[in-house]
Formats: sequence, C-alpha cells, structure tokens
Amino acid sequence: MNEVHNTASPDSLRGLRVAITGGTSGLGLALVREMASRGAHVAFVARNRDRVATGALENPGTHGIVGDVSRKQEIHPIALQILGRLGGLDALVNNASSLGPTPLALLSDTECEDFEQALATNVLGPFRLTKALLGALTASARQGRAVVVLNVSSDAAINAYSGWGAYGASKAALHHMSRIWHEELVAEGVQFLSANPGDMDTPLHALAVPDADPVTLKRPGTAATELADLIAAAIASAPSPAESSASAKLLHENAARVA
Repeated sequence: MNEVHNTASPDSLRGLRVAITGGTSGLGLALVREMASRGAHVAFVARNRDRVATGALENPGTHGIVGDVSRKQEIHPIALQILGRLGGLDALVNNASSLGPTPLALLSDTECEDFEQALATNVLGPFRLTKALLGALTASARQGRAVVVLNVSSDAAINAYSGWGAYGASKAALHHMSRIWHEELVAEGVQFLSANPGDMDTPLHALAVPDADPVTLKRPGTAATELADLIAAAIASAPSPAESSASAKLLHENAARVA
C-alpha cells in the first residue's frame, strides 16, 4: 500500500455510513472495529450466520448481514439490507476474498472450479455489489457527502508468485477494475481506491502459508488503522460538489470535441 499522509481530522469518519464485506474475521473484523471506534455507522457482511450474530453482539451499534458476495443471487438482497440498516451509503469496503485452491497450487494444477471461485469472490462479487449500490453512492455524493469505495487488493496483483495464480490473477483484475471505476465516476464524486494491506496474521494467510511465523506478519488491527486512515485521507481531499460538477462538465466538453 502506498504511504498515506493523512490530513483528516480524528472525527472525519464520524457519521460515515460504511459497508464492509468479509467482516467476521481477519482484516474485515478489524475494520469493523476500527471504523466503529471512529464513530462510523457500520454494516458488515459475511457468510456464517453464527459469526455474524457474534460480531454484531461484540460490536454494539454495528449491523450484521448474512450473505455470500460470490453468489449473484445474493447480491441484491445484501445491497437492500445494507441500505435498509444504514439509510444510505457513503463508503463500501470490498474485503471478502478467496484464495482459490487450498493448498495453493500451480496454475497448471488448478481446477477450473477453484479458479472460478476466486474470480467470483474477488472480482465479480465487488463488481456486482458496487453496481447494486452505485445509485445510493452517487446519491450521497449529490448530497455533498464524500463517497469512497475501497477494494482490498494484494501485492500478488502486481507481482507474479508461483502457486498464487488464481488469487493473484483475480486481485490483478480487481486492482485494474478499481482504476477504471475511478476514471468513470470520480467526476460524479465517487472515489475508488485499491490498497494492498500487506501480509497479515489472518486465517486466510494461515490457510495459504500454514508454516508462516505469525511474529513476522502485520497485525490485522494495524492494517485496519492504515486503511481507515486511507479512507479518511480520501474524504479530506474529496472535491466539493461544485468542483465535481465542473470536472464532469469539462469531461463532457472534451468528449464532445473529440467526437
């Protein structure tokens, strides 16, 4: 993740309506706790009903939603619940991830179904959920609220690692998709971020590298603080509604001249 110099105030996330996927373990759970501690209104999504109930109980004021973002038919029910619980949306964190095959495998040994699962969770899930919530996000921007979508990426999206093919390819697609979303929507007041939180001591990392020494890995809470700072910095630097409108007008004028 690029170093961020946060110029936001400590209360910049207070009142922010944020949804976090994969919110019952690892980085996702740490993000739920971090954002809630800063005064944000948090809804989190995860597949396991018992863990969702426990997460909501242990983090008072947060809203747990049971759902699987890798399944197309569950996206709109998840989106409706997010908006129903929060009354709108200012920030979306697409954090839920799949490694693909476990143990990790060479691409030539990767089953098609495992590759499909990585793509469904890491690319199609964020795409579908973002698209389903885009109306609410742009509505918040039109109301003058700062709006951010953060897609949790990985250095495997940039660097080629043997055995990480399904995960790396899907995260690379997510990273580039984030850049395209940003180009298309920043003029409407919606910023897209793609961030690599680093190697963390999480269940996902333990599944991928079971013999890794946890002492050498970043704590999820540390990464969550960094990502919350990243969102806060994006909010602090967000253009005013007038500036966004001017940017959109210039974009359309340039497009007209090209045509």
